[in-house]
Amino acid sequence: MNDPVVIEPLSSLWLTGIAVSIIISVMIVQVGVRIPPDKRRILMLSIGVFILGIETWQQFYFSHLGVWTVEKSLPIHLCGISAIIAGIMMIKANQNGFEFLALIGSPGALHAILTPQLNHGYDILLVYKYYISHTAIILIPLFLAIVQGYRVRKSAWLKVMIMVQVLIIFIGTANYLFHSNYMYLAARPLVDNPMIVGEWPWYIIGFEFLGLIHILIFYFGYRKMRPLPF
Repeated sequence: MNDPVVIEPLSSLWLTGIAVSIIISVMIVQVGVRIPPDKRRILMLSIGVFILGIETWQQFYFSHLGVWTVEKSLPIHLCGISAIIAGIMMIKANQNGFEFLALIGSPGALHAILTPQLNHGYDILLVYKYYISHTAIILIPLFLAIVQGYRVRKSAWLKVMIMVQVLIIFIGTANYLFHSNYMYLAARPLVDNPMIVGEWPWYIIGFEFLGLIHILIFYFGYRKMRPLPF
């Protein structure tokens, strides 16, 4: 079961995963807006611990299934890193973490949900985990913006772009050392995604260009947010 599996777009699983993700996200934001600050803090802590717990659980579950490898199982894909940051942000939020999730974590997770690839093969628990983690990456910055009033700063897009370049260097080095393909820097993913143009290394240039476009789109979207009237 260690071979990658793609969840086909418009399949029943694909549609169900997206629909449930949206419904739960809306419910969490609605609850967060309506409860008092002390109970909101408990909600945030609970969500943060749950996210970090499920990221930790996945490592043990890979080992239990006998599919854990240093080449494929470390949480150093963009979405793996973003999921860990999302959990931390609900426990102890900070501006840099919020902006990273809002501007690059969210578009990355959105593409992952629209074109899902399970790198360790199909397993129903891993499917649940996939949708929980990627939904959390999108949900948490929205929660911080809508419920907690966080806003992206004017220089945020540039800072996040620099963070991504640092990540590329770090993860590219890890790929070289481990003969791995984290962040798909060594080989293109299997999914049919319009962001993936050409073969290696040319599609990485497309990643960089389209990544900047996504950062700017989400930057202007978050900059347009206004405080709630209550």
